[in-house]
Amino acid sequence: MANALQPAAPTPGVRETERADREPRLEARARVLVVEDEHELRELIARWLETKGYFVVEAADGQDAVELLDAGLEPDVILLDLSLPRMNGATFLAWMREQPKHAHRRVIVASAYLDDLPHVEADRTFAKPFRPDRLAAELERLTSE
Repeated sequence: MANALQPAAPTPGVRETERADREPRLEARARVLVVEDEHELRELIARWLETKGYFVVEAADGQDAVELLDAGLEPDVILLDLSLPRMNGATFLAWMREQPKHAHRRVIVASAYLDDLPHVEADRTFAKPFRPDRLAAELERLTSE
């Protein structure tokens, strides 16, 4: 019995590239950077977004997000919590908006403390807890523009 992880044997007369072109592929809808300090929530959001076809990168705080962007990550949308250790979300957002390379990035802020914080420059804000269907609709809108 063949191992399920082994590639299928080549079909006689069919070049490998031809077969690969016919196979369905899941193309990532967009790249999303999830910046959230609560590990379980970050993992839950990331896995859910992946089931929706998004390519997801995770950061535990603003400093991690800065390091990822400096290393060349180019997310289409950033889902950002504001209450973060080391570098909070508002500070990260201000840093990012000052960087010509990153100032255009789309940002969705999701925080339980929206009413307690000063206004932030984001494309959309959600109060936690938020409904996943609303996040999905907003991601679709932001990545299709």
